[in-house]
Amino acid sequence: MAENPLRGEMREWLPEFDFGVMSHGFAPHGRDYVFILQAAGTYELTLTHVVELNYQTRVRDDVWPISWNDTLIDYSRWEAEGSPDGYVWGTNWSLADPGLDAPNDDRVASKWSERLGLPMYAMSVETDRFRLSMVFHEARSTKLSDDASVVSRVLNPLSRP
Repeated sequence: MAENPLRGEMREWLPEFDFGVMSHGFAPHGRDYVFILQAAGTYELTLTHVVELNYQTRVRDDVWPISWNDTLIDYSRWEAEGSPDGYVWGTNWSLADPGLDAPNDDRVASKWSERLGLPMYAMSVETDRFRLSMVFHEARSTKLSDDASVVSRVLNPLSRP
């Protein structure tokens, strides 16, 4: 099988771990999946032709019940209410750790390649908040800005690829 197209992005700018997932979700048309990531800058990463996706929480079972309150989805409100215990969703980003996996050979992606007659690839990203895996066709990225202000607050010094 050919090299996973995400590997090219990893060589150019995307570290395997210690990057910020600022937002993610399907593009409005529903075919492609878009990440806004912060590493040594802010980037838009689009994975095209997503045919399979799995999302799982990484917040521990014992933490979920104390993180249920909507106070924890608004950082300012959480602070104003005395910083109650729980997972603070209101940071509105998550740190990729242990990070990204982009195998060149994946059983599920191979089955999709056979079904569609087109090359398909697998990836997964794991953060403090979630693990997301998917099968896709192509990876495209655009640098949006040099801003790394959010992720640089937790990574010192900010490493550059």
